Amino acid sequence: MTIYKLGEIATVEISGVDKKIKDGEIPVKLCNFVDVYYNWAITSDLEQKFMEATARPNEIERFKLKRGQVALTKDSETRFDIGIATYIADDFDNVILGYHNALITPNSEKLSGKYLNALLHTDYARTYFANNASGSGQRYALSIDALNNFPVPLLPLAEQERIGDIFSSIDQKIALNRAINDNLLTLDHSLIRATDRLAV
Repeated sequence: MTIYKLGEIATVEISGVDKKIKDGEIPVKLCNFVDVYYNWAITSDLEQKFMEATARPNEIERFKLKRGQVALTKDSETRFDIGIATYIADDFDNVILGYHNALITPNSEKLSGKYLNALLHTDYARTYFANNASGSGQRYALSIDALNNFPVPLLPLAEQERIGDIFSSIDQKIALNRAINDNLLTLDHSLIRATDRLAV
């Protein structure tokens, strides 16, 4: 196994696209910090939930979401909320990554986005990001150098894909169980309210 710096096998860019709607810019959907933070993968069925904003053509070109990329939270109030990753599972025509995030585009001949996403969810990555975050007190951030220097243990591409698929499958099951639990909780509350009404 060979260790590469992330910047040697991927392109890392930090988004500065804000949430504003400005005259003269192009309407877009914005994938924001919370979207990255709470989702193992960004899929096309999430698009309707993204907020509306505008962006310049060069911002759209640089930060439009494409299948195989990985988005990462770049700065936050605590060290523990930075370096949280999500896999871009679909191509998007009109969705771009918002600020407080970084967009990683792997060299597809060397690095699988699914594998990178799984790797970025490990304690290994969390420790690296916590130790390399700048700032103190009110806000912590990952610099472009800290991101580019992140050490990636590189396995053969087929093995990377297999690992990425395993972790994606596990996360899908977790998400399904979470949805079932949420639905059961909603049903439980509805039954309690209905029982209370009958008792009156």
